[in-house]
Amino acid sequence: MHIQGFRPHFSRSILIQWFIFLIISTLLFFFFNADLEKMYLSNSQTNTGLFLNGLILVLFGLGMVRFISVLLRYQGEEKALKQFAKNIHNADENLLNHVAPNSIIAQRFETLQGMATSQVEIDHSALASTLMASESTHTGLLRFVQNTLILCGVFGTIVSLSIALFGASSLLESSVSSSGMGMVIHGMSTALSTTMTAILCYLSFAYFNGALQHVQTNFLSAVEHLTTTRLIPSLQITPNSIDRQLASLLRAMALLVQEMQQNEQAIPELLQKINELSQTQTKQHEQNVENMTQIQDILRQGFRLPQA
Repeated sequence: MHIQGFRPHFSRSILIQWFIFLIISTLLFFFFNADLEKMYLSNSQTNTGLFLNGLILVLFGLGMVRFISVLLRYQGEEKALKQFAKNIHNADENLLNHVAPNSIIAQRFETLQGMATSQVEIDHSALASTLMASESTHTGLLRFVQNTLILCGVFGTIVSLSIALFGASSLLESSVSSSGMGMVIHGMSTALSTTMTAILCYLSFAYFNGALQHVQTNFLSAVEHLTTTRLIPSLQITPNSIDRQLASLLRAMALLVQEMQQNEQAIPELLQKINELSQTQTKQHEQNVENMTQIQDILRQGFRLPQA
């Protein structure tokens, strides 16, 4: 069964993109290792730059771990939804056959079955809103990381500029203070590195977070489409569904009456054929009896037997 607009392997394609991004990032890191070392480690008067950049990278890594876990979850949900649609297409008696029992589509089907059994009116809008609210909780950490990354860059810039101003004040106090000039250079370098790290992490994370939102939308829209077009019409009893079932029953009865009429018209022909067959069998029997009598006469004459 085809679900309109549903891409059953969308999450897998995003995973492939993530692995390609990881490989390219690793290659670029080793290729520009010397330049990155100069940018992040040279002119380091304090550990502030390493701390701020490390904080941004840890936050980025935490968000990516959560991104992968949510994406793998949706990969399983897509597989379950594809199998459920296949069961509907094959008219399987058990629509949850080979479908994960804790999957969203299985829970939706069991919920609809329970409401239909209890003769409760199915509110599809409420079910869709509840599912959307439930799924949004899985991406709360991702939204927090995306909104925080760029702020971490701004925070690092402010801290670094404060260090630079502190070095500038030391430089003004003594024109021969080399430590003051080094602190100024360190602060400006740290400001540049933290801002660049935050921007790169933010752009990468924003892209994959947006891709995850597309995966979520693709899956949830498929669930709601299947619920609207197949599950609710088959489970919910409404005046419209009763009318449709009654119309289908009347069409089936009309076809049955038509077949009965055709069979009734064929009965005389069948009786005539049976009568003709019976007459033919009678003639053949009489002919066989006559032939047996002739054979007996011939044998009696040949062996000169007396008449019985």
